[in-house]
Amino acid sequence: MLTRAEVVERYRDRTGLSTDDRPFCEVFGLFRLAVIAQQIHHRHHHRQTRNPAFRNPWPAVHHLDHRCRTTIRRTRGG
Repeated sequence: MLTRAEVVERYRDRTGLSTDDRPFCEVFGLFRLAVIAQQIHHRHHHRQTRNPAFRNPWPAVHHLDHRCRTTIRRTRGG
């Protein structure tokens, strides 16, 4: 399993793109995961999937939200 730093380095090496705005990329990725979790819950709620693991995504969504807010605060220095 790659560390976060190794993933960033590999991304930078393969794309040639800057990773200077890494906090933005991290928050955007976490936000996307929260949206995906909510979409899966929506499918479960409308009986488009029956896996009981999708019944309650809120602890995961709240955790992702917390990580986003923590990253933003850390980036702003407060």
